[in-house]
Amino acid sequence: LGRCRSLIRLSTWPRSVGILVANPKGGVGKTPLSLLVAAVLANIRGGGTIVLEVSDDPGALSVRAEGPAAVGVAELLRDIDEIRGAGQLGGYIAQQSSYAAVIGTVGDREALTGEGVQRMAALTDTYYPVRVMDSGNQPTSDAFHGALEVTDVLVIPVLDALDALNGAMQLLRHLHKLGGRAAELARTAIIVRMHDGRTEDAEVRAYADQLVETAGIGAVMHVPFDPHIAERTTLSFGRLQPATTAAITQLTAAIVSQLNAALRKAE
Repeated sequence: LGRCRSLIRLSTWPRSVGILVANPKGGVGKTPLSLLVAAVLANIRGGGTIVLEVSDDPGALSVRAEGPAAVGVAELLRDIDEIRGAGQLGGYIAQQSSYAAVIGTVGDREALTGEGVQRMAALTDTYYPVRVMDSGNQPTSDAFHGALEVTDVLVIPVLDALDALNGAMQLLRHLHKLGGRAAELARTAIIVRMHDGRTEDAEVRAYADQLVETAGIGAVMHVPFDPHIAERTTLSFGRLQPATTAAITQLTAAIVSQLNAALRKAE
């Protein structure tokens, strides 16, 4: 864990970096995982990390994040051309106890577009070195394709359940079909096997192992069951079980390692 924390704290990049958390299947833990990876990054690096909701339709990010938010994604896009500094941007952010920043959806909004996602990313990248994106359930949407364009590492949470596993495979097939940058993200994706406390069938677990191996995924991480995550309410980093914090730290170190490799390759 000490080596993981050192890697997270000391890694530097020549530009802001983007992490996309995605799986077409709902309920697999995309939003909690986005918040918790950002929490580890911000907690260890002393801030500098923002979580953006990039789902085409409104998601649950603002519900699971700490702090009441008066405005969010829709208002940020409405006012984006008028924002000139970090102080102004701060008015759209829900600040977390982990030091991460969050911009989700408050109330209703129109469907996000790829252009909207990229404009938000460009603005927040001016003030935050690390951007974590919480995606929706439609990988063919314009918003999702826009997020892919500003992603350096793809993280795919799954449960040991057939629908969650098939969702992950559907996403990987779609990315390989797109080719180019999307296919490269699929090849270097990190699978995160979330454990939600339900009984896990040995046959399904074996099927999960087979699918992950077939997909050629190099990095597979595990996050144990945590009662605080299972509450499905506001997530506070400090309320996690020690084993969960350790697992998320190890996952985040794997993400940072992949970021380092991706940017070295780009250079």
